[in-house]
Amino acid sequence: MHQKDMERFAFLYLCGQRDRELLAGTERMTFEDFDRLAYITDFLGLDQMNLEIWNQFSPQFRGQFQAIERVLEETCGDREVGVYEDDLRLYDRWLVQFCADAPDLESQEYLAEVMDLLMEDRNEKMAGQAEEPEKE
Repeated sequence: MHQKDMERFAFLYLCGQRDRELLAGTERMTFEDFDRLAYITDFLGLDQMNLEIWNQFSPQFRGQFQAIERVLEETCGDREVGVYEDDLRLYDRWLVQFCADAPDLESQEYLAEVMDLLMEDRNEKMAGQAEEPEKE
């Protein structure tokens, strides 16, 4: 079994019914669904599954990507684009909901442990970046 197949199998096993339907194409994928699934697979380090989601679904959201790019160009200018607290709260809600939607209690508990470790690592990295002096 290839890495791509193993990641897909693991992700589909752990995700909730609605996410399986979205990925199978039996339910319509919204831009928020796409963004959420892409974030979760990236956060979990499922690079092949993340790439599969991007390849399969990103073309249908070309207009949204262009609109986001225009907004970022207008509002950010030369400033560095970073992850803000509101974004982190949204991402954390997605992760918590993903755990809650897992098909059984054992999977939910496993995912919660993994997510906690990954969130701790992410927060430590972000704290370290915040402490670094700005380069001029």
